[in-house]
Amino acid sequence: MPPALGYRPYRRYWGGAVTSVAGYNLVYFAQLWLAYELSPSPLFLGLIGVANAGPAFVFTLFGGVYADRMDRKAIILGSQLILAALAATMAALDATGAVRMWHLLVIAVAAGSVSAFDIPARQAFYPGLVERRALTSAVALNASVWQGVRIGAPAIAGFLIALTSTSAVFVIGAVGFGIMASLLMGVQPLRSAEASPEAEPVSAAGQLAEGIGYVRSRPEFRFLIGMVMFSSFFGGGYLILMPVFAVDILGVGAQGQGVLLAAAGIGSLSATLWISTRGRLRGSGALLVGGAAMSGISLAVFALTARYVGSYPLAITLMFTTGLFTSAFLISAMTSLQAIVPDRLRGRIMALYGISWSVMLLGGFQAGLIANFIGAPLAVTIGGLLVTAFALGPALANRGFLTIDSGGTQPYTLGRNAADPPAD
Repeated sequence: MPPALGYRPYRRYWGGAVTSVAGYNLVYFAQLWLAYELSPSPLFLGLIGVANAGPAFVFTLFGGVYADRMDRKAIILGSQLILAALAATMAALDATGAVRMWHLLVIAVAAGSVSAFDIPARQAFYPGLVERRALTSAVALNASVWQGVRIGAPAIAGFLIALTSTSAVFVIGAVGFGIMASLLMGVQPLRSAEASPEAEPVSAAGQLAEGIGYVRSRPEFRFLIGMVMFSSFFGGGYLILMPVFAVDILGVGAQGQGVLLAAAGIGSLSATLWISTRGRLRGSGALLVGGAAMSGISLAVFALTARYVGSYPLAITLMFTTGLFTSAFLISAMTSLQAIVPDRLRGRIMALYGISWSVMLLGGFQAGLIANFIGAPLAVTIGGLLVTAFALGPALANRGFLTIDSGGTQPYTLGRNAADPPAD
């Protein structure tokens, strides 16, 4: 059994996270599908991504500040209740036939703003629910929620849309957020955040500057966070453009889109569950670079074969490998970060990492824009090849990146100068 599940507080949090993330995936799937029904254009799919990502991109750093200043559980509870209300509103608009594109965009902006505070609070909250020896397992299980839910949620959403309507999907999403809030009520951390050895800056802006300055002074943080952001921007566009592949290229409809995303989820879950049973993830740097490079190649092959071969089974297989390598890459980055970040800065540092989700949605917009001119397959292919190039480039330039270890014990000789602070 994964070590983290031996802790009751973490089990309750993890169970609630499953329903919440399922709700998020259902709602997002329905948003994209409804947007494509209202206006079948890749550009509008990209706009939905921007509407979700823009506020999150702007506010996530301050969300991290408040995750270090306020009760993290209270932030998560409030966020879940607001997201439930937004999903219920979307369901009502859709069911009554009153929904318009601007409704989707406004609600997406509101949801993105809420997520800017929810995600950093979560990332800073759950490490306190286990002992440090189970941290790698907790990180992998937390990632498994996102990866594993992708197996069922898209397929369920696709079947529900085919059998009923998108409004039913919005309702179920709202229920998922509510369950998370109810389960979280009984969760108490095993330990609180470590106190700062120095007086914390009074202002939120001062605390934000401290967190950014800390990352700038540490080459391992710059590498890990920068790698994730670049890969998210150029490699995440296929999620936004998936309706184009499902409907216009492969001709498999909403159910087929659900199966394709589920295949990616199965691949992701395969890597995630293996890592969750490890007490410590060794060789994180090599796994990060290799996983990112292979995920980019797999994604490019998926896009090209979908366009020129048109095989649905082959597309499913390539979605599986894309999810497998992407999960290995992202979890190795997250475990390394969580192992070496000080508790008092955890909210702010993980907020920087959390921006990668917003960056991915913004990347979906650029992919949609490029797809308008050269088509979705070539747009996704270019993104995948750029991910591979960026993964291999730093590794070839500095082999020290391959020595990063999730235990946080490596010397990190990655260009550190004498003025840099020592590793914790």
